Amino acid sequence: MNFCKNGVRSRLIVSVLTLALFWVGEAGAHYPWIEMENYAPAAQSTPQFHIGWGHTFPSENFLDADDLKDIFILSATGVKIAVSPVSATGFSSREGLADGTCLVAGQRKASFYTKTVDGGKRQSKKGLDNVVKCSWSIMGMKGIVNVGAGKGAVDLVVGHPLEIIPLANPDRLKVGDTLPVRVLFKERPYRGEIIAVYYRVTEKKETPAASFTTDADGQGSFRIASPGIWLLKVQHEVPFNRPEECDVESYVATLTFAVR
Repeated sequence: MNFCKNGVRSRLIVSVLTLALFWVGEAGAHYPWIEMENYAPAAQSTPQFHIGWGHTFPSENFLDADDLKDIFILSATGVKIAVSPVSATGFSSREGLADGTCLVAGQRKASFYTKTVDGGKRQSKKGLDNVVKCSWSIMGMKGIVNVGAGKGAVDLVVGHPLEIIPLANPDRLKVGDTLPVRVLFKERPYRGEIIAVYYRVTEKKETPAASFTTDADGQGSFRIASPGIWLLKVQHEVPFNRPEECDVESYVATLTFAVR
């Protein structure tokens, strides 16, 4: 089975990893990602995708269009291509994509989430009792799509507050190769931990996630351990500027791509 041609919806035999196994501090925290139907579509096709949502990758849960903003496709030459909803949770490019590498990008609308001893509330902590922690969540997601021959730049910056930038095209890599990335936080190099998870459609087997740290220039790399659909995730928190209203600004960035 060719997972790039048959799409990530194939889940008959899927190895699923949860970040909770490897990132204990963030167990149970939801995050979004780009989930393509096809990571290697033919030229002039209009690829479709969903925005996955949860804390397990991949997921059967998706964000609605009303939860999202600034969704577009960026060509290898830096041209923005508009997308449109095709269902309650599905999106597609409005025009056929030319041969080349593209980035699918979007953001979830920022929102409050307050954890209390009695459960979670989608609001600030004002007026709530027994507050454990309040977060103002700002989340961005990107996916790499290689259309046709998939040539062109892949290291373009889309401008998310926290952003993972691949410095090589994963479609050109093989198992055992290293993928370098750069992370920016508000346009400056970010030094911190990145978590990588993947699944394979050919084995019913859990595999360990990679964890690596970027340096002072925001750069880091990890070894491609397997073919499959990969997800990179980074999270960063800073104090909220009105502590009486909320505790932290929580930034999340994800990047999805295929390795054949």
